[in-house]
Amino acid sequence: MSQARTTSHTDCSLILDVAVHDGPVAIAPLDWPGDCGGEACFLGRTRCQTHRQFGDLLRLEYEVYEPMAQPLMRQMAEQAARQFGCRSVRLVHAHGPVAPSEASVVIQVATPHRGEAFAACRYLIDRLKRELPVWKREIWERGQTFAEGCCAHSHSGSDAGKEKSDG
Repeated sequence: MSQARTTSHTDCSLILDVAVHDGPVAIAPLDWPGDCGGEACFLGRTRCQTHRQFGDLLRLEYEVYEPMAQPLMRQMAEQAARQFGCRSVRLVHAHGPVAPSEASVVIQVATPHRGEAFAACRYLIDRLKRELPVWKREIWERGQTFAEGCCAHSHSGSDAGKEKSDG
């Protein structure tokens, strides 16, 4: 698996950078559109947690169905650009292990004004959480659990939300 798989697109009015990245993600400089005065960034980080049965969280492990994720992320970014006037959108989700305090998703947008930038970030994280084909396994000191996924890929026979012990 490569380090990052990116789909970039630039035209006169919009710069897109969408990617699935191996391991934790980070903020990066945007190609800055000259007519923008607002940039908003959102990092979704792994929380330090303790499970009543399995102990401290060691890491999350994300599995991304990339053939569906890449086009969907691009479509989300394009919709945010249309709806909020974004001139630049960067949308990156982690694949693989992400430890506590590390980031699994980064959203960066540039818009002419701050209000639209904040709204675009919220719109994008809400859609990612709801629609992106991503599965999250929680690895604890004494076992593992599977976090409930988005409704687009949930089904009654899944392991989502089930607990498993290593012992």
